[in-house]
Amino acid sequence: MSEYTDAASRFGKKAGTGDDRALFLQEFGGLVIQTYDETMDYMDLRFVKNITEGKADSFPIIGRKRDASEHVPGELILGGSVESNEIVVTLDNMVYDSVFIAEIDKLISHFDVMEPYTHQLGQSLGSLQARRVAIMHILASRQFYVAGSPTGVPQGQPAPAYFYDANMKTSATVLETNAFAGRQYLLENEISGSDPRLMLPHQQYLLLARNFGVDVFKPEAGGGDRRSALVNSPIAGFEVKGTNHIPKTNITTGLTKYQGNFTTTVGHISSKWAVASLERRGMRVVVKDQEERLGTIAIASQFNGHGILRPEASIELATTVRS
Repeated sequence: MSEYTDAASRFGKKAGTGDDRALFLQEFGGLVIQTYDETMDYMDLRFVKNITEGKADSFPIIGRKRDASEHVPGELILGGSVESNEIVVTLDNMVYDSVFIAEIDKLISHFDVMEPYTHQLGQSLGSLQARRVAIMHILASRQFYVAGSPTGVPQGQPAPAYFYDANMKTSATVLETNAFAGRQYLLENEISGSDPRLMLPHQQYLLLARNFGVDVFKPEAGGGDRRSALVNSPIAGFEVKGTNHIPKTNITTGLTKYQGNFTTTVGHISSKWAVASLERRGMRVVVKDQEERLGTIAIASQFNGHGILRPEASIELATTVRS
């Protein structure tokens, strides 16, 4: 026995138990079926800055100026000021996932697993990053709130918004109503930039599809209306995206900046300006023979960090009032 025995991925086992060679055939018998791919669906919902050194970097924030007035002839124009600030985003710990393949399994197996295994490692890191960015979008909407009320909002900046309804998870009509409320907030507060999206768990996305004619399988389709139930129509002007990465639990472990109670969170309306990502090194996959273990190890790793950039660019949708 070895202390590393349980760390090996014995892909000859059936359902992870029993004979190490149960799934191996005497000769090739078919294709290797991979699990459903999970995409990094938050890739373009963040403002990215790449760095080559250091542990953190700043993102300058230029405030608003809304002091236009009439000029009195002869009056001296002194000028004014625009409030500025900066957001510092720090790198997180390096993240990784790995798999070990015993040489004996490679020698007697009838199919190659290295390519699908390394693909799944990339999927694992992509899923982790998507969850972290999604969490940051929700926390952005909550910034400056103390005991349910906005406090300390910078001069000239609108307080971040959120909308709630007890039926947010179960009613397509409620989702639509709050999507329009989000659109109104963005317009009235002159929050522009990249086009915001309505991000929802797949259950709520399909609820809209069933009720409002958003065709899940034809995202490229042209215009239409709800009654046709055949085309992909935006809701309140927002592109609607289904995702598995919106937090749903009370997260109390891991890095502090990704913790929070998300048990009442349903989704969010956000643009990429809500969250900043600091990229030190992109994803890298290393495959290395380990002679001392008689096998091969594949390691995928990534080094980056995420932080809140413009809180007003994200709107949380929830089932209860913010406490």
